[in-house]
Amino acid sequence: MAKGTTIFIIILTSLAFLLLGINIGKRLPKFDQENSSGQAQPTPFPTNTPIPSPTISFLPSSSTISATTKPKTKSLSTYQDKTCGFSVSYPSSFLSTKTVNNNSFILADPDNEKEAIAATCAEVIPRPPVSSDKIEAIKLDGVPATLYHDSYSDGSPRDEFIVKHPKTGIEIIIAGFGESFKQATTSFKFL
Repeated sequence: MAKGTTIFIIILTSLAFLLLGINIGKRLPKFDQENSSGQAQPTPFPTNTPIPSPTISFLPSSSTISATTKPKTKSLSTYQDKTCGFSVSYPSSFLSTKTVNNNSFILADPDNEKEAIAATCAEVIPRPPVSSDKIEAIKLDGVPATLYHDSYSDGSPRDEFIVKHPKTGIEIIIAGFGESFKQATTSFKFL
């Protein structure tokens, strides 16, 4: 494996562990310094309160009940990668991490570790080792691209698209899965 590719993979792995650590840290219970004296605090006993029994009415009703739910609208942010020459939209709640050399980034949902988008660019991007039935020809911003339906080592799905920048000739890869990845794919624009 080329030295640059090895370094890139190490950097991406480090960033993934950093983001995973942040997510785990958010779920840890907070340490309460006021109660750190070693004395156990008493816990309140539950009180028995009577639960009211529902009443059933057999009277016909002329009104109909209709339930409408508003779809959740996530505000979007636009990420512009001037080094690679593209932009994508992603949910504003995502955390953005960029590598030191500004060639790659990871956008991750702090509440769902499976929702993430990673991207980088290089002269030549190695193709994922998938069978031909898991490869799709698509267009991104009017330019032909290839979509690979891959999976992580644990079996969870991952999609990657590779496209060549029409002006610079460098290849761009964006990987992820789920609604945020679809949003990034549909909003992809060359700069």
